[in-house]
Amino acid sequence: MKAIKKIVITGGPCSGKSTMLNLIENTFKEKGYKVLIVSETATELMRGGVSPLGSKDNMFIFQDYLLNLQFKKEEVYEKAAKEMDSEKIIILYDRGLLDNKAYVSKEEFEVILDKFGTTENELIDRYDLVLHLVTTANGAEEHYTLANNAARSESLEDARQIDELTLNAWVGHPRLRIFDNSTDFEGKVERVLKEIYNDLDEHMPTGTIRKYLVDVENIDINNIINTSEKMDIVQHYLKSSNQDVERRIRQIGNGENYSYYYTEKERVNNYRTFRKEKKISDKLYLTYLSEIDNQLFTIIKTRHCFVYENQYFKLDVFNNDKKYGILEIEATDQNGKILLPDFLNIKADVTKDSMYSNYEISKRNYVCK
Repeated sequence: MKAIKKIVITGGPCSGKSTMLNLIENTFKEKGYKVLIVSETATELMRGGVSPLGSKDNMFIFQDYLLNLQFKKEEVYEKAAKEMDSEKIIILYDRGLLDNKAYVSKEEFEVILDKFGTTENELIDRYDLVLHLVTTANGAEEHYTLANNAARSESLEDARQIDELTLNAWVGHPRLRIFDNSTDFEGKVERVLKEIYNDLDEHMPTGTIRKYLVDVENIDINNIINTSEKMDIVQHYLKSSNQDVERRIRQIGNGENYSYYYTEKERVNNYRTFRKEKKISDKLYLTYLSEIDNQLFTIIKTRHCFVYENQYFKLDVFNNDKKYGILEIEATDQNGKILLPDFLNIKADVTKDSMYSNYEISKRNYVCK
């Protein structure tokens, strides 16, 4: 049976939805899932020139337009998911249909639903899991900004009110989960991923990454690895005005379709930790190319993702070094034993050797020092 998991990512303004969607997509694509993303319909309409300006009646009309479009979009994505050649599919919804309840009265929303021949209970049943990200305007005010969404104009107080109304709109869903700002954003990400792993009935990695140097010179990787996902990665490092901040852009694809990402990592106590990642357009990717740090080599590699003894591995083979690759596993048990693939020639455990990070490899253009 094809497993299609339908997950709503919702929340108030500036809650981290866009970054969270990208992280969820990347995390589960590498685990063999086909991940589809239904974009936020309200922003799509407003950027296209359709906005709820003026009287309250205009908001009512706007919600009618919005639901009409969103129903059609969701129908298309669900139909596509059913027809895809994949047994594990996640559909991520950047806001679900019940989000619209936050912007009109209960009576008005019922009128709209009646027009579409549906009810709130039927909307609740459409989604398996609802993840509400609390706005940074509530508990992390120093991070609240309007800069990353041209359609956003809410003050701190407005953002808090919208956040509360949005959350209340989903009350009644059996798997509504709330993620506040009691931790930093990395902690928020970890809590969200843990909830998704639980819903998928999979073990979540502990965050402890083990790395191994692998001799790949005399093996045919495509024949010995049953690859659940294979992707080509081109990674450029960009100039940075702050020596503790690493900036990079990545192109990831399979020869036909490519996605593009911008990432910043900040050095904290001599370690590099996630700071920000966002999906970008191909045009913005080309713009960033003008900022390439020419003192660093471009990383070009093929990533083979596979499962061995119920463990999930990623093997990176670098185009500029045909002899060695880097094998990674993110442990699901802090103290558990890792069973390394017996079909790979593993030369050394390099987990604690920073010389085998992509950033350090980009300094010398080869893997093994």
